[in-house]
Amino acid sequence: MQQKEELREKYLKERSQISQNKISSWSKKINSRFLKLPHLKNAKKIMAYASMRKEIETFDLMEELLDQGFLLYLPFTKKDVIDLGIAHINDLDSDLKEGVYGVQEPVPAIREEKVPEDLDLIIVPGACFTPSGYRIGYGGGYYDSFLSKHADQALKVGFCYERFLVDSIPVENHDVPVDIIITEKETIKTN
Repeated sequence: MQQKEELREKYLKERSQISQNKISSWSKKINSRFLKLPHLKNAKKIMAYASMRKEIETFDLMEELLDQGFLLYLPFTKKDVIDLGIAHINDLDSDLKEGVYGVQEPVPAIREEKVPEDLDLIIVPGACFTPSGYRIGYGGGYYDSFLSKHADQALKVGFCYERFLVDSIPVENHDVPVDIIITEKETIKTN
């Protein structure tokens, strides 16, 4: 999928050039939109991601979710099987350390053997998204593998800067679309 690789490179390069002020401002708007989702009323278990390098910032959002009493889960990379594991996070300072690819991951002591079957909501990062919910991730296939196995019942929410909402991308059989995309300007239901 040469075309996917080229698009990924293009969008990640473009994203790396956005100013930190814009990233912070847009991230606050996206997080605020997320907290207004009506789906949160009935949600308990939320899987987020630890933002890095110009991704939509999630640390303030995760603190807010913990403060509001949600059960927060974060992924860790299982390189040997191209999949994500998961851990329940109580404290962002003590429960995380730098892991694979420089991402903040749950410390080994709290990692769970099995992924809970009853995740209510999964926040999904990406380089770009289409309005129909498909995404180009970072090329490892970890999220698609995880979502195809563990996200049947969960609402999948993609976080995306408006400028990386694109008309179309090549879609493969294993790609799993998200149900909602949140940008700094709008909330889009994809299905």
